[in-house]
Amino acid sequence: MFLILTISSGFGFYNMSVYMNALAAKPEFAVADISAATALMFLVSGITGLGVAPLIERYDIRWVMTGGAAVGGSSLALMGVAVDTSQVWALYAVFGFGNAAVSLIPGTTIVTRWFPGPERSVALAVVSTGLSTGGVVLTPISAVVIRDLGVELALPWFGLIFFMGISAVALTLVRGWPEGTKRGGDIGAPRPWLDWHAVRSRFFVGSGIAYILIMGAQVGAIAHLINHLEKVAGFATASASVSVLAVTSIVGRLLGGWIVTRFPIRLFTMLNIVGQWVGLTVLAFADDRFSAMGGTVLFGFTVGNLLMLQPLLLVKAYGVLRYPRVYSAAYALTTLGVAGGPLALGLLYQSFSYTMSFGVAGVCSIVALFIFYSAGPVVDVET
Repeated sequence: MFLILTISSGFGFYNMSVYMNALAAKPEFAVADISAATALMFLVSGITGLGVAPLIERYDIRWVMTGGAAVGGSSLALMGVAVDTSQVWALYAVFGFGNAAVSLIPGTTIVTRWFPGPERSVALAVVSTGLSTGGVVLTPISAVVIRDLGVELALPWFGLIFFMGISAVALTLVRGWPEGTKRGGDIGAPRPWLDWHAVRSRFFVGSGIAYILIMGAQVGAIAHLINHLEKVAGFATASASVSVLAVTSIVGRLLGGWIVTRFPIRLFTMLNIVGQWVGLTVLAFADDRFSAMGGTVLFGFTVGNLLMLQPLLLVKAYGVLRYPRVYSAAYALTTLGVAGGPLALGLLYQSFSYTMSFGVAGVCSIVALFIFYSAGPVVDVET
């Protein structure tokens, strides 16, 4: 799963900023156009994720992931030859559909099934580090390849690697359940596609709304990071910032996975929300290489942890067998922020400046802190 998330995030999540930068350089596209396409991709990914959860409960998770890799890889390959905004939007939407079946929903589900004890947070930290590794390894290479070859030649190769890499790893290395484990399909009558009891609970609603703001601010900042820092510190600093962000998120996540085994998870989540606010505020007012990198480091330490903590909170509150449907609902809710973040920051930039964009993202993080606190404590159903 580490390898699969490396590929899916390297050519998907982290590369969105690279694709936006390259496509917006064409006269037929504007930053707002590509920002809207990115928003659509995340929104489609969240909605279709609601269907991925029942599929991975009913069928072999390896074949679900292989199908997602085929869909995502095909759309990525065609993205570079899009000639108008409608084609870009359509291809981004199809990529979101495929990516939902190869990324966090199946990945975190497998971890919750295989690691039932305190080591779950460490296992999830290791697996989800693949998300950041994609940014460290693949995104800088992608940026150089697109700059040298252009999106028309580069993206077909990216799509092929996306499909071949994910499908090969899924079919040869992934196993959905440990041997002898009672599986979700063995618990009786078919369940509704959405766990209504869970999604109406106080903790789900409060944490879900908080994560809309958290991930909206986070993903919006990541999508615009290169554009923002290139204007204040130059291309070299902007390119390096993506790798710095990924490396610090790896370090932060691995430390966080260990800390959560010894520290209250709710309090640790709130501390990371505060950290995101500080990092975004520093980035908002960055005006040289030092402040740009300082803000990126502060922001990066929270990026990986906040993404990792959501599944840990949900499986702790609702249990392993309910987890896929609960997390897919939370994932769909969160994508409202993930989809809206890049678009909102793009519109704020066009109307005002990136100082305003990143400053508003920081304020959203503080609002999320109070909402998350109001959701109340996490009741551990597994103890």
